Amino acid sequence: MVTHRHAPDIHPGIAPRLTLRRRLDRLMRALLPSLFIVVSAFVLSAGLGIPGQSELGFAIAASTVFFWSAHRPQSMTPFMTFCVGLVCEMLSFGPPGVFLFSLLVFHGVAHLWRYGLSRISFLFAWALLGGLALVLSLFGWIIACIGTLTFLSPGPSLFQAAVTIGIYPTLSALFAWARRTVADPEQA
Repeated sequence: MVTHRHAPDIHPGIAPRLTLRRRLDRLMRALLPSLFIVVSAFVLSAGLGIPGQSELGFAIAASTVFFWSAHRPQSMTPFMTFCVGLVCEMLSFGPPGVFLFSLLVFHGVAHLWRYGLSRISFLFAWALLGGLALVLSLFGWIIACIGTLTFLSPGPSLFQAAVTIGIYPTLSALFAWARRTVADPEQA
C-alpha cells in the first residue's frame, strides 16, 4: 500500500504552534522595511560628509516605500508609512511636512497601482517612480522657495530626483531578494 505525503499547506488546520518566539520573528520580518528606512535615516542624518547625504536619505526612503507598498502592502501600511515619514521628517532639514507628504504620495500611488505594477515590466514601474520623484522633488523646491521668499536654485531638487531614480534598481533587486527570504513573515 502506498502512503501519500501532502504538503502542510494542503491541510490548513494543521500548523505549528505560534510561540512567542515565532510571533516576534513574524513581527520583525514584517517591520524590516520600516526599520531599514529608520536606520538609514539615522545614519544619513549624522554628519558623515557624504556628498548628497540628505538626497540619498530621501531616495532610500522613497524607493523603499514604493517597492514594499507595491509588492507587500502588509509590510508597508499607511500607518507605518506615516510613522516612518514622521521620523524622517524630524531628521531632515527640508521644508516642514514635505518629506512626510512625499512618502505618503509614493505609498498611495504604489498601493493603488500594485496589481498593475506586478503585471508590467520593471521599466514601467521604474519610470513611474522616476516621474513621481521628479514631481515631488520639484514640489519640495517650490515649497522651499515659498518658505524663504526667494528664488532658490532647482539643482538640489533635480539631483534628489536623479539619485532616487538611480538608486531604485539596486534597492529593488535587494528588496526582491529580501521579500523571498529574510522579510517574509510566512517563513517565520
